[in-house]
Amino acid sequence: MTRHKLPDSGSDASRLPRLFALSSSLAVLQADATVRLMPFQRHGLPEAGWIMGIKPISDTASVHGNHWERHPRGDEILTLLEGSLRVVLAADEGDERELEVAAGESLVVPQGWWHRLEVHRPGRLMFVTPATDSEHRPRRPRDQEN
Repeated sequence: MTRHKLPDSGSDASRLPRLFALSSSLAVLQADATVRLMPFQRHGLPEAGWIMGIKPISDTASVHGNHWERHPRGDEILTLLEGSLRVVLAADEGDERELEVAAGESLVVPQGWWHRLEVHRPGRLMFVTPATDSEHRPRRPRDQEN
C-alpha cells in the first residue's frame, strides 16, 4: 500500500479526509452535500439535512420504545448490525404493521409513518434520519399490551 502525506490543515481542516467512529459521532449530512461530525448527544440542527449514526440497543427503552416517532421531512433508514428487534409501524391512526428485523437487515421507514422499536436481543443499530422536526407521541394504553 502506498502512503501519501495529507496536505496541511490550512484554512479548512473540515475538508480533509478524517477517520471517526460512527458509534460515538453523528455524521451530519448537510444541505450542501458536505459532512460535519458532531458529538452523538447533539442533533436537530436546522442547517443539517440528515444525520447518521450507530447506537447500542440494549432494551426497548434504549430505542424509544415507550413512545411513537415519525419524521415528516423524509424517510428513515434503519440497519440492524447486531441483535434482533421488532419495528411497529402505522401510517397514521390506522392499522399497525410489525416487522421482525434480524442482524444484517435494513428497513426504510417511509416519511410520515409512526414507528416504535422493541428490542429482542441487544446489539447495534445504524440509522440515517432527517435531522429536524421529528415528532413524538406517547403510546396509547392498548399499545402497552403488545
